[in-house]
Amino acid sequence: VTARVLERVRNPQGDRDPRLARLTPTESRILDMIAEGLTNREIGERVHLAEKTVKNYVSTILTKLQVSRRAEAAAYVADRRAREDRG
Repeated sequence: VTARVLERVRNPQGDRDPRLARLTPTESRILDMIAEGLTNREIGERVHLAEKTVKNYVSTILTKLQVSRRAEAAAYVADRRAREDRG
């Protein structure tokens, strides 16, 4: 436990995935909603953005994560979170 605490103090980013680290806070929030299975319209309603704006965010997220589909992005983030929880 102490070793983990010291590592986090030395490296606050931890072993955070560099692709996820590229996302802005808004992109991360939208990615979470993608992982929940929400549509662009549903995401837009939650964050008070136009559906087209959400679509643009989704495109940027997919590019930053180097995936081509929403399902891949959702699976990617689920896998990363599982690894972080185990670490």
